[in-house]
Amino acid sequence: MRLTRKLAGCDDGTCPAVWETDDPGMVAVQGSRLTDPAALADLGKIPGHETVVLVPRHLLAEYRADGR
Repeated sequence: MRLTRKLAGCDDGTCPAVWETDDPGMVAVQGSRLTDPAALADLGKIPGHETVVLVPRHLLAEYRADGR
């Protein structure tokens, strides 16, 4: 899979970001791993091959405004 960074909170790659992929139906999101046990319990069972990350809301709004 090829990734192209579209939006980020910083320039050095160490903060939340949204990435385009070569699959038009998917994007990749970089963020802080959700580790709060109570929040994870609210989500229910997450498959072992998936995770939940937290990203600033403004990144997703900017991504959407970009026409994606």
